[in-house]
Amino acid sequence: MKFEQLPGTLDVEFIVGDEVSLSVDFDRDISNYQITAPIYRTQVFAIGAGGVSSGNDIAETVGEWTVSITDAANGTIALGLTETDTGELSVNASYRWFLRWVDTASYTRTVLSGSLTVRSP
Repeated sequence: MKFEQLPGTLDVEFIVGDEVSLSVDFDRDISNYQITAPIYRTQVFAIGAGGVSSGNDIAETVGEWTVSITDAANGTIALGLTETDTGELSVNASYRWFLRWVDTASYTRTVLSGSLTVRSP
């Protein structure tokens, strides 16, 4: 027997410096939920050397999606990154992100996670 409580996977890829907006729907009323969606660095690729940095910046939170609840009763939220937000991310690094909520009973749950890939135009 096995119990798992894992988030759904939503990988995101975009061009550095672009504005990014996406909508996510959940099958529940999320009124009065606290929702966060941080972005953190997982790897930094050394420029010109082909290696991977193992510095203190790995696992550092480097940004956060703007979270807007657009229809709480139907569980719809919008996630957004501005041109400035995406411009501060590097094409020479790997990132992940996750969406976590705290419901009205103070139950914390990570409901989505995935890779976040930044590309050059």
